Amino acid sequence: MKVKKIHSLLVCVVLLLSLTGCGANTSNYQAYVKSVITSNYLGVTDEYVRLTGANEEDAESTYLQNVTRLADNLSMYYNLDISADPELAPAMVDLAKQIYSKAKFDVGTPYKDNNINYVDVTIYPINIINQTNSDVAAYVEGFNQALANGDYNDYTKEEYEYEFASGIIGILAGAVEDIDYSTPETVKVRIITTEDTYYIGSEDFVNIDKYIILTKPSENAIPDATLGDASPADATQD
Repeated sequence: MKVKKIHSLLVCVVLLLSLTGCGANTSNYQAYVKSVITSNYLGVTDEYVRLTGANEEDAESTYLQNVTRLADNLSMYYNLDISADPELAPAMVDLAKQIYSKAKFDVGTPYKDNNINYVDVTIYPINIINQTNSDVAAYVEGFNQALANGDYNDYTKEEYEYEFASGIIGILAGAVEDIDYSTPETVKVRIITTEDTYYIGSEDFVNIDKYIILTKPSENAIPDATLGDASPADATQD
């Protein structure tokens, strides 16, 4: 089993693309953009529902899909086989909620550029991946040593996976309360208007999503070669 670097957390982006704001009042653009981000990442949907007339259940469902997406991507990043685990799978989803709850951003006032309406969104990327790199690397090194010592020879594959995954989740959960942020990034969000509605284009949604959590590994990123490919059960078969 290997811990793999993730290339991006942008897998099957699920955002509120189809629901729009109503009316052509430019003073609502700032509130609209803020409500979309708040609904998608913080799970606070009331303002978005109020401004757009969207279905609250649909907005909450989209938030849960985003949380699940992050949980799945974190599992892939650390190569955790927990999708069927009744304890760790929901624990990872809960961790994803905690991480997204730390989303930090500022939404500027609307302005026009070449007669197009824009709103600048300054995002402070969550840096938990790099923040925990050294702790995770130390944990993996210790786990590898325990594996080499035969400490897990009597474990089933499920027990082995549980042991490893619970340690990784614990490290990430421990960093959430004092989470780090990377250098702010500004996304120039275009407000696409029709006669009586307005919305954000999918490309700008993707750019916002790209910066919510920093995924670029630091120089101290987890090395590719980590856990051995053999399971502990395999190690007991001479």
